[in-house]
Amino acid sequence: MAISITGFGGEIPRVEARLLANSAAQVARTVKLEDGSIAPLRVPTLAKALSSTALTIFLDGDDWLTWQAVVSVVPAPIAEDRLYVTGDGAPKVIAAGATYPLAVPAPSRALVASIQTGSPDPELSSTILYTYTWVTTLDEESEPAPLSNALLWSEGLNVVLSGFAVPPAGRPIDRMRIYRSQTSALGETLLYLIKERAVSASGFTDLAGENDIQEQLPSLDYNAPPANLSGLVPMPNGMMAAFVGKKLYFCEPYRPHAWPEKYILTMDYEIVGLGVFGSAVAVMTRGQPYIVAGTAPDTMSMEKLEVNLPCVSARGIVDLGYSIAYPSPEGLVVINTSGAQLVSRNLITRDQWQRLKPASFVASVHSGRYVTSYTPISGPAATLVIDLSGEQPFITHADAHATAMYYDIETSRLFYAEGLEILEWDALTAAPDMFTWRSKIFALAGHVNFSCFLADVEQMAGADTLSFTARIIADGRQVASVQTVNQVARLPSGFLARNWEIEVQSNAKVTALALAFSPTELSA
Repeated sequence: MAISITGFGGEIPRVEARLLANSAAQVARTVKLEDGSIAPLRVPTLAKALSSTALTIFLDGDDWLTWQAVVSVVPAPIAEDRLYVTGDGAPKVIAAGATYPLAVPAPSRALVASIQTGSPDPELSSTILYTYTWVTTLDEESEPAPLSNALLWSEGLNVVLSGFAVPPAGRPIDRMRIYRSQTSALGETLLYLIKERAVSASGFTDLAGENDIQEQLPSLDYNAPPANLSGLVPMPNGMMAAFVGKKLYFCEPYRPHAWPEKYILTMDYEIVGLGVFGSAVAVMTRGQPYIVAGTAPDTMSMEKLEVNLPCVSARGIVDLGYSIAYPSPEGLVVINTSGAQLVSRNLITRDQWQRLKPASFVASVHSGRYVTSYTPISGPAATLVIDLSGEQPFITHADAHATAMYYDIETSRLFYAEGLEILEWDALTAAPDMFTWRSKIFALAGHVNFSCFLADVEQMAGADTLSFTARIIADGRQVASVQTVNQVARLPSGFLARNWEIEVQSNAKVTALALAFSPTELSA
């Protein structure tokens, strides 16, 4: 009765070592388990040396941006090359190498309007109002100034406007737009652009017949983002979402500087973080999660998911493409169109999960897998990889300890900060690392002595030499150490054992392992 292992899997900590499936592992460290074989991860590759530790990293073209704080960085939902940042003080925009506050200040003083000469025709007069806005070099328009005094006016009269203010420093504001009201036959009064000019405190004369109305004032509700806005995420249709406390905010589509308060949705619990899938936002809170869905900020609908699975780490929230994953006190949760599921339920117990200290998770994605560094309650910090791609999820481990992670969606590469370095995870051009994989405990019906061992092994590209050691463990003690590959190796005799394990350490690809009583049995 030989022991044969193929179709290798990872760790399933919830299951006792004797009860694991034959292909599952007690230990799977620094391995890739993608095609049924055991293959090593490649050695981490240096992408950039740092002068200080980083808690956030972001690849902007060929340049690495780093922060010593936990921030959210989102590319602009517009054609221009800009980045938007929350978590580093007040929200910011980075454009052309310069960083500005995201909030565009608005004029605080109302204009004063007066008739230049003459008086309005009492038969044909109407009341008009004026306001103005500031516009940045990035074409961001502020909220309007308070409305001017109401002015009785009739056609043919010039109106003099005074009280224009110069914008404060901090934002590159170079223009102002002047608006005049017009009342329709139905009695609706709206504001329309009549003039755009350079920033100036000088007065302006609205000459009769020279300033026809143009487009309607768009920025009436362009509220500036709150100074403590955080958790920024991009959405389809030019939208972005972020939060403050229990409040979920949306920007005006394609206007990332404008965050109208009329779009705010309020949760029952403090928001921890956000994730986006399709046209929906997964809202992770300190209580129950929510799904907020819609194609425009004014049509977003909110659904509370009736599961008691709070999020314990905003940095552990990961976009898996088809869903959002996050750590809860109970295990790993995935939110998608079907709701929220505790996907680690059959993989790891609550006690085992708690020992990992999920509040310490710093996570990302690689090859569709959830990758997270963690600092356990006891023991060294490490990295955990949860593979949800098959029918049976499994875990692998690595020795890395990331303080920040960044997944480059354009190249499907994962980078992480560790110490004073940014490293690439499993870089294609790197040499294979050394892995450790230990089988289940094969508990046999009786005591036996296996005399032969066979390992099918292939050298990996990039490896100068093939390194392979198999430890044969019987009833808890090592009885043999084998370096022979692709041919039968003889094992020592003179003992019997009931519980057998195989532990492999190698930088090569292993496709099969077997223990048998004879070479003939191995060939069969």
